Amino acid sequence: MFGYLRPFSIVSLVAVIIIAILAGLFFYTTASDNLTHMVGRNNATVAEGYINTVWKKYREVIVPISDDPIQLRNNPQVLQFAQDTARYFQYMPLLRVNIYNANGLLMMSADISIANKFAGDSASPDNDFISSQMKREDPISQIIHHAPLQNTPRATLIQTVVPFHQDGNSHVSEGALEILSNVTGPWNELVNFQMLSTGGVIALFLIFLGMLSLTSRKAETIIARQHEANLELAAAAAAAQAENRDKSQFLANISHELRTPLNAVIGFSDIIRNEVMPGVTERKYHDYINDIHASGVHLLSLINDILDYSKAEAGKLELEVSEINATKMVQNCIRLVGPRAESGNVNLVETLPKEPFVMVTDGKKFKQILLNLLSNAVKFTPADGSVYVTGWHNVREDSFSFEVRDTGIGIAPKDISRAMAAFGQVDNTLKRKYEGTGLGLPLTKKFVELMDGKFTIESQINVGTRITFTLPREIQEHDGIVIKQVL
Repeated sequence: MFGYLRPFSIVSLVAVIIIAILAGLFFYTTASDNLTHMVGRNNATVAEGYINTVWKKYREVIVPISDDPIQLRNNPQVLQFAQDTARYFQYMPLLRVNIYNANGLLMMSADISIANKFAGDSASPDNDFISSQMKREDPISQIIHHAPLQNTPRATLIQTVVPFHQDGNSHVSEGALEILSNVTGPWNELVNFQMLSTGGVIALFLIFLGMLSLTSRKAETIIARQHEANLELAAAAAAAQAENRDKSQFLANISHELRTPLNAVIGFSDIIRNEVMPGVTERKYHDYINDIHASGVHLLSLINDILDYSKAEAGKLELEVSEINATKMVQNCIRLVGPRAESGNVNLVETLPKEPFVMVTDGKKFKQILLNLLSNAVKFTPADGSVYVTGWHNVREDSFSFEVRDTGIGIAPKDISRAMAAFGQVDNTLKRKYEGTGLGLPLTKKFVELMDGKFTIESQINVGTRITFTLPREIQEHDGIVIKQVL
């Protein structure tokens, strides 16, 4: 989940962790100071009462012999002092009380809680602290963490040191009282609370960050989808506008193409009908009739292209399937376009295998495909150029491939999609050099796909065009193909 977060989210996470840790440390320091102050103040009050009662009673006996361990051990009054000290602290919630002489040496230790694990351990956890505080005027407390014996848990203690001063002279120390309070329980609760608080803040932020990440991911997904949808809509709108322009241009072009043969038909027929040119020979009339016929055939070809493409677009074309000799049909198509190639000084080269290609397909459309491709190749190939027709058998796919390649003007790779689009022409002006509706290639591709085949085109400017189409040996019925068997 967090791999998805942006860098600023990672920085925010690190910042929150640092802030949470610092806040926890601040809470830890403040709480420990408060605990130390509270317990130390209680210990100082207890010590003050002890000094004004027990210590004041025995100080004149204890102070002179405080440096002599033997006298301290054998003096009956010292024993009585120890008993009174133990009784004074007996019912107080303290761990241990130690009494030191003016040199910081331990004179007496009273274990208040006999069952406590510190029983018998009379040494102070921090003797250096005792010595350094001997000449202070006021009591002082500190927190110490102490494990008195090996393999015993570490305990948390509050150590309070209260100096004994000589009467009337606060700068002369007679000794010190050390009170140790065991605050391990409250301290552990404090530490646990600090850890839980810090961890809770981090956990809450992680949860928030995770929710923010999921929300951001969903939002970005929605935005991305909306962006894609907008791009698709923009592309569709652009395509619709382009198609509308192409249709408009196509209508202008086709009007020009239809008008040319119609003008010829009407003009020559008017001449014949009205005999407006006296002295015209029978041969001349015969030429006019041939011109009318050629214009009519050309006009019919244009109309058939438009009708066939419209039917193909509407899915209303039917296949009239029969067994054909594709090799002979290719050779026949080459003969049909031969005169036009010869007039343009274009060389037609056919290289087909000797074994005939026998197919079960729509012969009329197969012939129309070849004628369209050959006519286009010859039309767009300049003088002294060549058009090559080849074919081969794909044994593995059980299909036949045919290729028409020319050395003509070619099409720029970026313009191929436009040339193959409906109503699209690379040269779309009324004064373009080459006549035609521009439906030849799109219609040919439609026929190939209708016959369950594949159509590919490759072309380069001033190099030529290579078109390959592949048809199965036998068309199989499936959705989108209407087959009419022809005997």
